Amino acid sequence: MRALAVLARPLLPDFLDGYTTVIGSTVYLPDLPHRIPRDLLACILCHELVHQLDQRRFGPLFYLTYAIPPAGRTVRAVWERRAYTVDLLVARELGGDRGLSMAVDRLVTVFSGAGYGWMWAGRVAARAFLAPTVEAVASRSVDREAPYDSIIEAWRG
Repeated sequence: MRALAVLARPLLPDFLDGYTTVIGSTVYLPDLPHRIPRDLLACILCHELVHQLDQRRFGPLFYLTYAIPPAGRTVRAVWERRAYTVDLLVARELGGDRGLSMAVDRLVTVFSGAGYGWMWAGRVAARAFLAPTVEAVASRSVDREAPYDSIIEAWRG
């Protein structure tokens, strides 16, 4: 992981201490698990589970398309939108419409900002790219789709 952090450093200087990464069955956290608030850790692991499922399903295609350097609109954004669906579900569960709206605002910044290497072209475009997923979360239709159905059921306990 440290070698990957060195490679990523020019674009993502905080990669090793600020980002969670999953490669295969290993989740690399930016801090020790017991130092991360329990609900946040659970949400992070649910998000990373979606990536693990995609890695298993799509194999090398996932890794190749995820690693393509950013160019304004990337396949990485598709993978991240799938995984961030979990974050939106949890935000809705914990905070209702207001929580969902706040999560969307944060994700617009994530998708259009430097943190993921500007994987989507601008805030307006990022919001439009996320809109179908946000609508599916708001309407609860995504609650019936795999893997989100199992993840949100487990979240609810």
